[in-house]
Amino acid sequence: MRHVFTLLAAAALLCSCHQATAQDDVLPDVADHGVALQNVIKEWHDVGLYTAGWDQKPTIRNYFVGLSDAYPNDLFQMIVRKMLGLDVGGALMDYVLDEPNGYVSATLGTETSPSVQMCYWTCKDGSRLIGVALQGSEYNLEEPDPSWDEDEEDEHIFVKLNDIAFFRILGDESIWRPVPVSRVCGRKIDFNQYAEIQLPRQGKDIKLVNDEDDPTPSLTLKWNGNGFTPGR
Repeated sequence: MRHVFTLLAAAALLCSCHQATAQDDVLPDVADHGVALQNVIKEWHDVGLYTAGWDQKPTIRNYFVGLSDAYPNDLFQMIVRKMLGLDVGGALMDYVLDEPNGYVSATLGTETSPSVQMCYWTCKDGSRLIGVALQGSEYNLEEPDPSWDEDEEDEHIFVKLNDIAFFRILGDESIWRPVPVSRVCGRKIDFNQYAEIQLPRQGKDIKLVNDEDDPTPSLTLKWNGNGFTPGR
């Protein structure tokens, strides 16, 4: 399993970072270790992950560290650097780490401005459901189709990232089990058709918005204790 990593190695990395927060080169050079977010989306729905962190406690901080270690892209790694108190310059915009409410979000300050949110829910059976939402766009890595004309090539310069992946953690286990959106939400949902995804920082419902200028949700995924029920 390509993205499964050991708890020991991740914990050792983070401990060394925590002890030397004044050094900007403690974490790997993200430019040399980046994974395109479009590739993350292709893989994260069906790959189990192990969490990790300073002390392996089930906190939003440690959950995000686990995600970043599995998919070491620029955005995720910059957020981990920020969590560690390392300098990120102007790399991140709208950074939020709300540990009491189990929520983290940030936007990478680039031309395409991709963003990520993470939160979790405690289910009726005691398990935890983790939600990770990506938004924005990035340059398309796929080669243009030889049949495309210039206008079609321009349309495919960027790829839209809007997506949510769900993972379930059972008891005190460390492995995240990917859960299909159709199982969590009762049906398949094309998140790309929405302009904005709002994971809950407070409350428990997920809101999907069609118009960035109108905050009224077009679809609300209402928490039912084990997953979500689509409704207005």
